[in-house]
Parts: sequence; C-alpha cells; structure tokens
Amino acid sequence: MRSLRQSLPPLNAIAVFEAAARHLSFTRASAELNIAQSAVSRHVSNLEADLGVSLFVRNGNRLVLTASGQVLAEAIQIGLGRIRDSVEAIRRRNRQGATLTIACSYAMAHDWLMPRFGALRARLPNMQIRLMTADAYLDFEAEDVDLSIRYGNPRDWPDFRARKLLEEVVFPVCAPALLDQHPGLVEDLPEAWAEAPLLQLTQTSQGLVDWREWFRDLGATPSTHGPLFSTYTPMLQEALAGRGIVLGWKGIVDPYLETGQLVRPSARQLTSDHGFFIVHRPDAREDLIETVMDALIGPPPKAG
Repeated sequence: MRSLRQSLPPLNAIAVFEAAARHLSFTRASAELNIAQSAVSRHVSNLEADLGVSLFVRNGNRLVLTASGQVLAEAIQIGLGRIRDSVEAIRRRNRQGATLTIACSYAMAHDWLMPRFGALRARLPNMQIRLMTADAYLDFEAEDVDLSIRYGNPRDWPDFRARKLLEEVVFPVCAPALLDQHPGLVEDLPEAWAEAPLLQLTQTSQGLVDWREWFRDLGATPSTHGPLFSTYTPMLQEALAGRGIVLGWKGIVDPYLETGQLVRPSARQLTSDHGFFIVHRPDAREDLIETVMDALIGPPPKAG
C-alpha cells in the first residue's frame, strides 16, 4: 500500500490551493500565506499538472473553481476540518492535565458544589480547579470550560454528553417558626396555603417546577403577593430567616432539613424528567469525569 506522501500531491501545494479556493483570489491567498502571488500561481499550476486537470478558470475578472476544483476544495475542507478538530481536542486534553474548569450557577456553587469542593480538590491534588459561575448556560459552552452543572434534560444539550447528578424532586420548605404560625399547611388546607407567604423567582427555567404547578396539583391558586427574587440563593436565605416558604429541591435543601433549620410543611412532592446534570464534551477525559462524579454525588463530607 502506498503511503500518504506517495499518494497525495505536495502538501504545501494543497495548503496554497485551499487558501486560493477559499478566497477565489491568488492575491488574497498570497497575503494570507505571506508568500508572493507568483508562488501561489506556481503551486496551483504544479497541483494541476499533478492531477491532470484545471482547478480554476477565469470568468472575466473573476476567478472561478472548475468542477474538479470544487470537489478538491470540499474534500480539503472536510479533511483539514477533522484534523483541526482533533488538534483542538488534543490541546484541550493537555490543558485538562493542569487545569479543570467547572461552570455552574451561583446557587449550585453555593448550595451543592462548595460543600464538596474540598473532597474534589483532595481527589485531584495535582490539578488547579477553576470555578466559573454564571446564570446563562450559553457561557458554559466556551472552549475553556471542561464541564458544567446544568438544570434541564439531556435533550437540551444534543452536542454534549450529560450524566445525572440530581433527580428533580421538589417540595415546599420553611423555617419551623413560620410553620408554627400556619399549622393548616400540614393538612394541605387550600385556605392555609392561600394565606402563606410565598417566595418566588421572577423567572423560572424551562421545565422548572414553580408554585403554579405545585398549586395546580393541590387544586388551588397561588398567592401573587410576596417578594420576587432573580436568583435562588437569596430566596433560600429569606426562607431560613423565617419570612416565607420556598420550593426546595431534594439534595439542595437536605442539609438544612437535617439540621432543623428548615422543615417540610407538606408531605406532597413533585417530580419531573428534568434534573441537574454534569454536562461535558464527548471527547472529555473519561477518568476525569468519573473522578468529579465520585466527589460530587452524595452528601458532603462531615466536618472534623
């Protein structure tokens, strides 16, 4: 079997042709490659002689690809595109050897990741961990983000792989003192819930369970009174202060329930096919993702 070097025309001629085909101009190709225009013409001529076909024709003042030129240009774009993607993947894996960038919302960082951050660092002692917080998931698709923690469903991220971190199990929580003021909540009396101070987000993510859905299951209408919050963490702090009831996600509010800072005023809960997922590119290091999953799944380590 002949080697690639024996089968292919000179690779420098292919690179020059690719630039000329992309620009449809020898002049612009020469400027991009920092070589003389005569050198571009010579490389293209040598390539045409090697293939035995014309790759360009003149149409007035315009340079146009022939049918053969078009076929070759498309093949080079596909081939070099795959080489470029592979090189970027290798470079990204090399960066991962030194730095791990995790992106998540501020609420997820505060209530889930940071209690487990020490365990994660202990499992990756030779790696610098970089935490990026943002509420816009588009920011999580930056090239330097190795993995992110997102709320949703895997079909929301078709170009990525997703591993479930937390199932969506939602129920109301509040401070014990507030429940003492509204004992009818325990019996799920609609009139008691109509008087309860609800804490709400100004906007909810698509699929995120909100008070309207919870009250629909109760057969009542939620109160529209009460403060609104743009993010989850300050709303949860308001509930801890005893000034309202918030919808809590199992896993996120578990530590507050265990310490008694929050209680469940109702035994009812809602579930969905959504949840919190670790999302990463298909070419991510499998061992690294497994290490992160091991550190983040389950309860945080107890102090001391």
